[in-house]
Amino acid sequence: MNKSLSNQKRKLTTIRNQVLKARDFHLEAENRSNTEAILTALKSDKKSVKVNYEENGEVRSYLYDHLDMIDSISPYPLVSNFIENKTSETYQSLLNGCFCSVMADMASAKYLAKGGSNFDTDICLNILFALAYLDDTYVEFLIDKLAYFKEAQVEKGKKVIFFSAKSLLPLVVFLYGNGKGDRLANLLENACDAKYQPLDKNPYQNVNDVYKQVMKTIFSEDVDVFRETLLSMCDYHLANTKDSHLVDFNTLLWQYFPIEILVLLKERQKRGFPIDGLSHPLLDDFLPYFMDNFQLSEQNKMILGTILD
Repeated sequence: MNKSLSNQKRKLTTIRNQVLKARDFHLEAENRSNTEAILTALKSDKKSVKVNYEENGEVRSYLYDHLDMIDSISPYPLVSNFIENKTSETYQSLLNGCFCSVMADMASAKYLAKGGSNFDTDICLNILFALAYLDDTYVEFLIDKLAYFKEAQVEKGKKVIFFSAKSLLPLVVFLYGNGKGDRLANLLENACDAKYQPLDKNPYQNVNDVYKQVMKTIFSEDVDVFRETLLSMCDYHLANTKDSHLVDFNTLLWQYFPIEILVLLKERQKRGFPIDGLSHPLLDDFLPYFMDNFQLSEQNKMILGTILD
C-alpha cells in the first residue's frame, strides 16, 4: 500500500470514529431526554417546547422554538447505524440522517433565521443530496436557504463570501441549472471568495481545475477517463476535509458521506454510462447501495410535516 493511500484510509478511520463519538454524545442521558421531549412536542404539533437541564447543581430551562427543535435532531445516531453494520436497511438509516440536515436548512429558510448549515458549502452539499435522492421541491427550498445565507451577510454589512464558489456551487449549477428565476445565477453578484477576491457572476468562470475537469469528463464514454476524474475527486475530497470553514468538507456528515461524488455516479448511470471498476476508500462503503431509492422514515415524515404546514 502506498503512503498516500495509507494516509487516506487512516483519515477515513478517524472520520468514522468521530461520527461514532458524536453519536455517543447525542445518546447521553440528558441529550437523549431533550431529543425525546422535542420529538414528543413535534408529534403533538407543538412549535416550541421548554426543556429543563442541570448546570452547576442548578435546574435551568431552555425554550426551543420550532427551528431550534428541528436543528437539534442529530443525524449521527442514524449515520452510525450504517458505519457499524453496512446493509441496505442501514443505508436507509444513513440517508435519513442526511435528511435531518436537509430539514434543518429548510426550517432556516422558512423562518429566515439562523439554523442548520452555517456555511454555503454545507448548503450546497444538502442540495446535491436533494438532487440525488429527493426532487426539485426540496432543491428550490434549499436555494431559498442559500439566498438567505447571502442576505444575512448583506444585512450585517459584511462582504458577501461564498466558500463553495470554486467547486460545489458550480457543480450544483452544472447538474440543476440556475433554478427558478435564475436565482443561482444572481447569487454571486457582488460576492467574494474566501480570500476576498471578487467572484465572476457566471459560476463556471470561478471553478477550480479539479471540478472543471469533472464537468468536462463525467459523462465521457471513455471509462478510463471517467475513472481518473472520479478518483481525482476522491483525492480532492479528502484533501479538503477538516474542521475549517475555509474548505469544502468541514462537517462530519459530509466528510464521511461523499454526496458530491455519488450524485455524479447516479447521474452517469441514469444516462446509460458505465461506472465499472471504480474503487476508492472514500467510496467503497457506499458503492453497493448508492443507487437504492430513498425511503423516508416515519419520524422524518412527521418532522417534515411540521415544516411544510
